[in-house]
This record gives sequence, structure tokens and C-alpha cells, in this order.
Amino acid sequence: MNNTDIKQRNQTDKWLKQNGINVAHIYVGTAELFQATKLATTTLRDFGRLLQQGQANTLNDFLKSARSGKTRSKITQGQCYKVMNIAKQAQRRSAKFSKSYK
Repeated sequence: MNNTDIKQRNQTDKWLKQNGINVAHIYVGTAELFQATKLATTTLRDFGRLLQQGQANTLNDFLKSARSGKTRSKITQGQCYKVMNIAKQAQRRSAKFSKSYK
């Protein structure tokens, strides 16, 4: 590998980590799993204050399961969609609040 490849690899690994995706698990899971992991991470980071207690717990439990190799393969598409719906609700609440303050 040359310097450019190493820089690009490090940049990719950094982006994956920022979005809650472990590089070691990159080949285990579906597209929905990766999307849900990214959305759960960004939702907790950016909109955590807008979530209800149960929603925050659901996202945290999902991320905990996604980090473990044993439980990662048992995550269903239904769980992924539930996480995506929670993220969408938080985004809508955020847009609603920002609209009302303008």
C-alpha cells in the first residue's frame, strides 16, 4: 500500500467509527443494519434531547447488540426499521422545533 491508500483507508475507518460502525464487522450484516447503526448513532448524538426515554433505550440497546459479534447476526430487519423510524421521528421533531423558533 502506498501513502494515498493508507490515508484513504484511515479516513474511511474514521468515518465508519464516527457513524458507529466497527471496521471489524464491516462484512457482517445487511445494508439496513449499517443504515440503522449510523442513524442510531447520529440520532443519539444530535437529537438525544428530543427522544423519549423508551426511544433512547431502544437505540442504545440496538447499538449494544450491533457491537457484539454474537448478537449482531441475530438483529432482524424489523429491529432495523424500528430504529430508522425512531430516527425519522427525532428528525421531524427537530425540524418542527427549529421552524417554530424562526
